[in-house]
Amino acid sequence: MDTSALRRVYCFSDTYGRSKNPFTQDDADAIISTDFRSFPLEFTKREFDIYGRENITAHVLRLIVELHEQSRKATWLDAATKAAFAKTITGVFINAAPRVSKEGNGSLFHVAAIGNLRIVTTDPAGLASIKEHVETIHHLPNLDNNLYGPNEQFRSSYAAVMLHPDHGLKLIENDPKVLIPDYPEDRWELSYVDRFGNMLTYCKNPGKKWDEVQEAAKETGGFVKLIVANVSQRVQLGSSLREAEPGGLVIYPNKDIEILRKWMEGEDSYTRLYRSAFFQFAKPELGAKIRVHRSANNGE
Repeated sequence: MDTSALRRVYCFSDTYGRSKNPFTQDDADAIISTDFRSFPLEFTKREFDIYGRENITAHVLRLIVELHEQSRKATWLDAATKAAFAKTITGVFINAAPRVSKEGNGSLFHVAAIGNLRIVTTDPAGLASIKEHVETIHHLPNLDNNLYGPNEQFRSSYAAVMLHPDHGLKLIENDPKVLIPDYPEDRWELSYVDRFGNMLTYCKNPGKKWDEVQEAAKETGGFVKLIVANVSQRVQLGSSLREAEPGGLVIYPNKDIEILRKWMEGEDSYTRLYRSAFFQFAKPELGAKIRVHRSANNGE
């Protein structure tokens, strides 16, 4: 098996053993972005625990798809580097398949391909927000697969081999348009929390969503009452963090829509973290729904 093409490997699993607290986790967004932008040809393998925060992988997949396209067009990379990058493969391994039945293996492992990006995952639904990019998807049957037995307790230690394009296993082809569900048109959710408790959100049409947020703020002096899960906070609208009042929460568009707290001068590192947007919204789970409270005057 030729392993030279697989240049970057990112493993997300509920088996590695870390806290679900984002303040004690490595910031996957920051690390992966740096890998692609500054070290595009380095051999890289990184592991991230996702126990209790499995939804993080949807954000990461969108990020990696974007970074692949960015690297292909990067003005800061020379032509030779971009040509070499195009011959490499990025592998993303996602494992979160708890054994809930008394017999047999858990969820099937699927292999999705997007150009020179390969994704091995137990959850095709986690590909919903990148569905339009997926070119092919196959799955490994749980029985008679020449990789692990029907009662194997640690399938994930074998399954990542499918990141290699010449793994030699017999897979069953699926139709990505059928297997992968559509991401809901009207859903707005918390998709990522970074090292500092800043909250990144996701929806299919952030421009339209931002128009709705601005409309709700017209009668409230540039502020909205934002509800994340079941917790509400008064949040200032802005176009960047610079416009926010020190110590206040701000929401603004930055490709997707972000919710942050602007630090106050002289704050120590503990205060900055534990007064972050993440804590002020009571540490919501990734995937939590977001909405703007509309007063009776605004039509609710």
